[in-house]
Amino acid sequence: MQFENAFDFEKHIKVVLENQYKNCEVHLATPNTKGYDLTAKLSKKIYAVQVKNHKAKLHTGHIKKFLDFLELTNKKDKKFAGGYLISSSGYYNKVITFLETSEIKNLILFEYKDGKLEIFWKYGKNNLPEPEPIKKKIYIGVFTAKGGVGKTTVSAHLAGGLALNGYEVALIDLDKQSNLRTLLGEGVYIPSYKNEVGANITVLNHDEWEERNYKDIDIVVCDCNPNLNENPKELIKKFDYCLIPTTLNPLGINKNASVIQRTFFDLREINSKANLFVLINNFYPKERKRNANLNRLLKITFEEIKKSDDKFFYIDPLGDDGISIRFSVQLLYWGYHIIEGDEPQLAFAYKGGRSYPREDFLMLTNYILEHTDIEKAKNEKTKRFI
Repeated sequence: MQFENAFDFEKHIKVVLENQYKNCEVHLATPNTKGYDLTAKLSKKIYAVQVKNHKAKLHTGHIKKFLDFLELTNKKDKKFAGGYLISSSGYYNKVITFLETSEIKNLILFEYKDGKLEIFWKYGKNNLPEPEPIKKKIYIGVFTAKGGVGKTTVSAHLAGGLALNGYEVALIDLDKQSNLRTLLGEGVYIPSYKNEVGANITVLNHDEWEERNYKDIDIVVCDCNPNLNENPKELIKKFDYCLIPTTLNPLGINKNASVIQRTFFDLREINSKANLFVLINNFYPKERKRNANLNRLLKITFEEIKKSDDKFFYIDPLGDDGISIRFSVQLLYWGYHIIEGDEPQLAFAYKGGRSYPREDFLMLTNYILEHTDIEKAKNEKTKRFI
């Protein structure tokens, strides 16, 4: 069914809601209303309804914006009991990951198909697709030719994001400081946010890693030494992906860019197949104007590399995906558990409540595979990231 404009689709959805839910009283929002398109009154409760007739699937940004609207509105007058989001094009799977781990209870997602509404996600419902079997271990290196950019933090919490998705992860410490063992001991168990057994992050030194003896490991994350020559070449050659963390720092833009260029050329001398991703760490999103200027300058320095290498990617924190590792108190004080004598742990709770680090690393987990050879990754190497 074709619709001339968004308003026509909203009117159609009003009729569909009233037909499917006989006791539902639906009203169109007044023109130019921000945040919702319809209201639905059901069992004396009023729900804000947002309708999207896009060609592309809805991403987590759409979900977060609607949740923020509901939260801010309820702080004022508690008008809405929750929200319904209706999409004619569907949703990316990483939307489920965000909603499940954040335990969002006041939102229901619908898909509009063939003239009917189908529930895509609802709290407490089994929403998650079964993963495909993994056939080959994936190797991910986290490397920058300088220290102090959060390499170890990124390595550990990327492993955490993977483990939350059910992957058994080997986290290999190649840095001579061996900070991972100090922070995480021999490893940590990550409980599942689904109704199933969780997954382990197993922390190993390089000389302890033997691929043939770790049959249960799905993904290997390597926290590399900033001196490339100190890293075992046989591991560097195995990298399918490599993350290069950096920061948007006014004094370090030129320096950081040259370090990344050097990192790129060093890695390419050993490994020509890996997809290389530059990631902004410790990002402070509130400084929009300054971030835009710094981001523009940093992107300019990568233009020559991108022309010569189609496996080099800059994960733009201000782009469509908006993926970065944001500054947070949780990450700033990660490791405080050592002082307090607590058990090894990551910087985020594994489920419940909103958490910048957990959200960011789960989004990063999805981004890595979505921006590589998808068919090859799904069919030959990995199970689906959800």
